[in-house]
Amino acid sequence: MVACKSILYCTDFSEGARLALPHAVDMAKKYGAMLHLVHVYQEPDHLSAFELSADVQMEWVRVAQSVGVETDKKLEQLCNEVSAETGPCTHKVLRGRPHVEIIRYARENHVDLIILASHGLSGWEHVLFGSTAERVVREGPCTVMVVKRHV
Repeated sequence: MVACKSILYCTDFSEGARLALPHAVDMAKKYGAMLHLVHVYQEPDHLSAFELSADVQMEWVRVAQSVGVETDKKLEQLCNEVSAETGPCTHKVLRGRPHVEIIRYARENHVDLIILASHGLSGWEHVLFGSTAERVVREGPCTVMVVKRHV
C-alpha cells in the first residue's frame, strides 16, 4: 500500500484551484493524511526597477501586509471548512516565486503528495509566464497531481 501521510494543496483562489480542492479532500480522507493548504503571494519583481519615494514604498508595504492578512483569513476559513471532512488541517501563506516556495514547503514538511491546478496556459502566455504546475512536477520532491480545468 502507498503511504501518504501528508498532502499539500496549493491554491491561488482561482476557479481552477477550487476544482482541485475536492481531489485534495478526497485523498486526505482516503489516506488519513494531514492536509496542508498553501497560498504563495508573489510580489511584483518589476517594481524594484523604478525609483519609488519612501511614502510610496511604505504604502506598498502596508498593502502587501493587508493582502497577507486577508489571504491568511481566507486560508484559515477554508482550512476550518475542510477539516470537518478530513480531520486536522494546517494552512500557510508564503511569499516568493510560487514554484520555489511550494517545493521548499513540501521538502521542509515531508509532503508525500502535492495537489495543484493547471491554468492551461498555451502559446505565448506559456512562453512568457511559464507554468507553476510544470515546474513543481519537474522539480518537486514527491508525487504531484495536477488537476486540469475543464475546457
